[in-house]
Amino acid sequence: MFSTTGLFKSVPCPRREKCDALNCIFSHDARILGLSVPQSSHDAAKHSGKPISDSAHPSGPPVKKRKLDVTLSTTSSTHESRPTAVQPRMTIGPKSKVNSPATPQTLKKTITPPVPAAQSKKPDALPAKQEVLNPRLLISAPAGHEKRTLYLKYLHDQMMRLNKLVNDGKHSEKVKLVLDSQELITAALDEERQLAFDNPTVYSNVIKQRIGTYKKMAVDDWISHVKDKIFAAHVTTNGKTPDAKPIVTTLTTPQEVRLLSELSTSKDMLTKLGFVLEPPTLEAIEERKVMTMQANHFEVCDRCKSRFQVFPERRESDGVLTTNGPCIYHWGKMRYPKREKTDKIKGSKDPVYICCGELLNAPGCTTCDSHVFKMVEAARMGGVVQFTNTPANTNPKKDHKDRPVKAVTFDCEMGYTVYGLELIRLTAVTWPDNDELIDILVRPKGTILDFNTRFSGVDTSTFTSAVPWTEGLTPLPTESGTNGKTVLPIVPDPETARAIFCSYITPDTPLIGHALENDMNSIRLCHPVIVDTIALFPHPKGLPIRYGLKQLTLTHLGRDIQTGGEAGHDSLEDARATGDLVRVKVGQTWEQMKKKGWVWKGGELVAPESQRSLAK
Repeated sequence: MFSTTGLFKSVPCPRREKCDALNCIFSHDARILGLSVPQSSHDAAKHSGKPISDSAHPSGPPVKKRKLDVTLSTTSSTHESRPTAVQPRMTIGPKSKVNSPATPQTLKKTITPPVPAAQSKKPDALPAKQEVLNPRLLISAPAGHEKRTLYLKYLHDQMMRLNKLVNDGKHSEKVKLVLDSQELITAALDEERQLAFDNPTVYSNVIKQRIGTYKKMAVDDWISHVKDKIFAAHVTTNGKTPDAKPIVTTLTTPQEVRLLSELSTSKDMLTKLGFVLEPPTLEAIEERKVMTMQANHFEVCDRCKSRFQVFPERRESDGVLTTNGPCIYHWGKMRYPKREKTDKIKGSKDPVYICCGELLNAPGCTTCDSHVFKMVEAARMGGVVQFTNTPANTNPKKDHKDRPVKAVTFDCEMGYTVYGLELIRLTAVTWPDNDELIDILVRPKGTILDFNTRFSGVDTSTFTSAVPWTEGLTPLPTESGTNGKTVLPIVPDPETARAIFCSYITPDTPLIGHALENDMNSIRLCHPVIVDTIALFPHPKGLPIRYGLKQLTLTHLGRDIQTGGEAGHDSLEDARATGDLVRVKVGQTWEQMKKKGWVWKGGELVAPESQRSLAK
C-alpha cells in the first residue's frame, strides 16, 4: 500500500501506547512522542483570542506563523468566515487600533504638518533596514522555503547562544565582539545562503554539520570566528557586497547613451505591459466618475479581496473612511515548489505563502485596520490626477554636477489612500552615473489609509520629519539642524512632483525603470521613450510571468537588495540597481553587435557593409 521509504517514521502514532499493530508505520520513539502536541491544546491556543507577543527572540517554542509588529486578532469567528454584509466600523488614519473608540479624530483631509524643529526633536527620516529570519532568495534553492527557514532558525539560535556567552564573560574586547540582534540575523542569513549556494546537492547534511559545530564550539573559537568571518563579511563598498559582479561594457558614457536608444521598448510591448500611451479623454473620465457614484464607492480589497465601501470625504454619521474592517491578509506571494522525480511516489508539494509558510487558502497572517484598493483603468486614475504627455522642454535643467541629463532611472513608491494607490515618494538618478537627481516625498490627494511600508519604505515618521519643498531648493535630502540626520523634502501634491521631474527631461530623454508602467501611472505621465527591464530580461515562459527586480539583481549583478524586511524597500537602491541592469544589457547588446560587424566611427555607430548595401 505504501512504499518502503519510512515516510511516517517522524510522525507520532495516534494510538500511542494503545497501538496493537505488529508493524506500525508510525513512530513510537519516546523523543518524537514527547514533541507532539495534542490537537485539542493546539486548537485552544489557536482560538484563545490572546494577542501574539511581539518579541525579537521568543523564549518559548517556535510558533507557526511569523511574529509581526501588528497584534493579530485570532478568534474563531475571524478565521471561519468573512463578513458578507457591510458593517460600519471605525477606521481613521493608517495607525488606528481595531478596538479603538468609535469617536472620529478629525475631519481634516491632509496630514498634520510637521512641528517646527525648535519645538520638538524630529525622528529619523529614513530608518535603518531591519532584516528578518527569512532565507535569502536563490535562483535554484536546494530545499523548500519551510525547511530552509527551520535550519536558519536553528543556526541563529546557536549563534545567539554563543553571543550571550561572550556578553556574560570577561573578555577584554567584549564590547567590540558582542553582536546586536540585527548583526546576528544578518550573519545567520549570510551563512545559510552561502551553504545553500555552495552545496546544493548535500545542503541538508552540510548545514546540520554546521549547526552541530556551533553546538560544540567554545567561546574562544566563536570569538575568532566573529573576527575572521562575520566582521569581514560585513565589509561593503558603496552598498555592494564583496561578491558583486563588475559591470564592464567597454564603452564610453556617450557610447552607452547612444546604444541605449537601441533598447527602447516598442509601442506594442508597452501596450502589453499596461502602459498608458495617451491621456484619457474628458468624456471617458466623466463616464468612470458616474459609474463609481452608481456603485456607491464599493470596492474590492487589493489584499484580501473582500468588498468594502470607501468614503473619500468621511461618512457623516461617524467619520469613518472605509467599512468592513479589519483586513486580514497575506502580504507575500505564493511560492510553488520545484517539481521532483519522486513526486509520483510521495506526491507533489503544495505551494505556500512566502510570508508565513502557510498553504493556499490559509487565514491571513497580517492585520491592517482598513481594507485598501487600487485603480487600474486610465480614465478612473485620470479622474484623480489627469495624465499628461511629456511637455516640450527647450531648456532642461542640468544635474547637480552641472551636466546635461542624458537619461533618467527612476522609481516611485506608492501608498494606499481613499483614492486608491497614490504616489508618496519619487526618486530619480542620472544614467549611467547613478548620481542622485530627485528624492522627494509627495503628499497624495486622498487621506492615507496605509503607507504600505513593507514595500514603500515610507511610514508616518518619514512624513512628519519631512521639510516642505519650495521653489529654488534642490529636490534632495538635507541634513536636519537639530540632530544631524537627513530628512526628505515634501511637495504638496503629485502635480508638483511631476513638474519637478519633467523639468530635467525632454520628450526624447530615455526613462529607465523596472515594471515602469506602475511608476508612470503613479505620476500620470505618458512618455514615448521607455526602457523597461521587464522587456530587456523577459521570463522564458512569457507574460504575464515576470522576473522580480531582486532576482534580476542577484542573477546579473551579484547583489542582494530589498533586504529591509518590514522596514520596506529603498527606492534609491532600487533605482540604481535598475540602472546597473540596463548597463549590463547594453554591454551584452554591444558584444552581439560587434560580432555582426558594427563599429564606432567618430562617435557614430556604423552598420556593417552587408546591411548598408541592403538598405541601399
